[in-house]
This record gives sequence, structure tokens and C-alpha cells, in this order.
Amino acid sequence: MFQPAAHIVDIGVAMSEEITGGADAEPALRSLADKVNWLIDRARPAGRGSYGNAEVADLIERTTGERVSYTTIWKLRNGQAANPQMKLIEAMARTFGVPPGFFFADYDTGQAGLLHEEVELLALVRSASISPAQLRAILGLSPAARQAIIDFIAAVTAAR
Repeated sequence: MFQPAAHIVDIGVAMSEEITGGADAEPALRSLADKVNWLIDRARPAGRGSYGNAEVADLIERTTGERVSYTTIWKLRNGQAANPQMKLIEAMARTFGVPPGFFFADYDTGQAGLLHEEVELLALVRSASISPAQLRAILGLSPAARQAIIDFIAAVTAAR
């Protein structure tokens, strides 16, 4: 089940399926900078490019209340800030919907596939402007009601 962003992780080892997936596989996320960039590149609304550093700083503040400068984000992205404070890691984790352990070298890479799906789901929810309360309400519906919503979305999408 999808849970709101709560942790940021530094993957010191390659995400298992991404390295062995062949030519289409994503690069291994070995450093904190790799992990931060991976999250920022994927946690974006559909139809737009990656967030800029100032946008990431603003998103973190809107999501968590934690003030972060765009310079700090820039340093994280280019490897100049390799040891951020725990409060920043927790704020990034919550913002991007990953466990804080994701940012550490000993992160369980067996969770990588699920994490990838959760980050994509969070990006989709944000791009659709769905509030946490709305998402909880949808998840609280009966399976038949959720299927009706899925059928409606499929019909609207097909009509485009």
C-alpha cells in the first residue's frame, strides 16, 4: 500500500534489478548524489522536466516545514554535501516518499523495485493534484467503488 513520503536514502550499492536489467536498466545508485538526483528526476509531475534546485527546496518546505536552501540541494546533487544532517535526510525522505535509510550505503537493495514504484506513484499523485485526504478517501472505498473509479479514468483517458 502507498504511504506518504517519509524517508530519504543514500544507496551505496546498486539497486538489484537496475544493474542486471540490461541496456534499459538504470544506472546504479552508489552515492548520495546519485540517489538524490534519481529521486528528483522521478518525483515530478507528468509532462514536465525535472525539478530545479529552488523548486526542490520549496517542495521540501511545503511538504515538511523544514527550510532548505537551493544551495544545499545543489551541493547534495553534485556530491559536495556528502554528510547532511539527519533532519534534512528525514525531510527529503518524507517529501519524496522513501525511507530515510534509502540515503545510506547499507540500504536493502531488495526493496528497490517497490521503492521505484512508490516514487512513481507519488509523482503521479502530485501531478494530479490529489490531496492526502482525497487519496485516503479513495483508498477507503470498497473494491467495487475503486474499480468504478478506475473504469471511469480509463474511459476518460481513452476518449482523449
